[in-house]
Amino acid sequence: MSFVQLEIQVAGTIDFTGTEGQGEGQGCQYGRACSAPYKSESLLLMDGNDAHCDGKEKTLVGFDRAGKRPLEIGSNKTVIGVGPSATIKGKGLRLNGVSNVVIRNLTISDINQGVIFAGDAIAIARADLVWIDHNRFHNIGRQMIAGGFGPTTNITISWNDFDGSDTYSSYCNGEHYWNLLFLGVPQTITIANNYFHEISGRAPHIDGAQAIIHLLNNYFHNTNAQQSGGFFHAVDAGPSVQALIEGNYFDNIETPIKTGSGHIFGLLGKPSRTVQNICLTVLGRRCIENIAIPVPRINGFCLDEAVVQSFGALPRSSIPLPFPADDVSAVITARAGPGHLESR
Repeated sequence: MSFVQLEIQVAGTIDFTGTEGQGEGQGCQYGRACSAPYKSESLLLMDGNDAHCDGKEKTLVGFDRAGKRPLEIGSNKTVIGVGPSATIKGKGLRLNGVSNVVIRNLTISDINQGVIFAGDAIAIARADLVWIDHNRFHNIGRQMIAGGFGPTTNITISWNDFDGSDTYSSYCNGEHYWNLLFLGVPQTITIANNYFHEISGRAPHIDGAQAIIHLLNNYFHNTNAQQSGGFFHAVDAGPSVQALIEGNYFDNIETPIKTGSGHIFGLLGKPSRTVQNICLTVLGRRCIENIAIPVPRINGFCLDEAVVQSFGALPRSSIPLPFPADDVSAVITARAGPGHLESR
């Protein structure tokens, strides 16, 4: 059976900010108090769940209603920006119970900036065959991409610009913390050729059983060389996660991979012959080393052979081959984000 893919084109800026009025709900000031020029984040309680505000004074938190009411994208749809400046502002997209969806060449921005739990840029639930490619995300109050509530399978996130620069930040450093969150069961996700910069965590955070994740050729970069430690962390994986981490470049990142993360196979530096023989035997190719400069203060890189075996059970044609991490910085900064659809 074949399906017709309907293409929805976005031209110029569609600004939903303020179009559905202002809302107000119980919440609290979240995290630490910040000094100028940075601002502390507010948190809007979800369904009366007070856990996030335990020990904090409850207060009313204002938010833009449009940001909490995402646009629903159905199955067999492509949403694509026309030209490099196509923008959806003040409202995100939700992919719920769908398959065969493509989101490309868009900027999604300014969704309840500084208010946690008041809207994601892209929310995915019970979805299969999703491609999120060549987009830019900026000034998002919560997650840039969030997946959970059932299967999130055959998800590819490629060539995106995750721009976390923000006056609102959990650590009062101008870097966004709430970036990529995946909690579905099961999960098969490829995160490739993306530019993560000025963010302090969750790049990505992955949890849940039956999660197989491939991170390759991403550029994690903190441009503020005087900001001690760079990111707080990039990859944070739960105990059941199987993550193959290859050809990534971690530039001024305190913790590329949190220690105690799930099952991780990621090379840092030149591998031994024994390790490469495992990759050659199971995957039919070498595994590609990651680069971290300077050497991470907290080093969570592991060589868990079980990860390679998990990927070995997949069709080899479905496992992308990374290019060397030495080339990542130049390639990704030149080609990630809207306006570069020739990059594949």
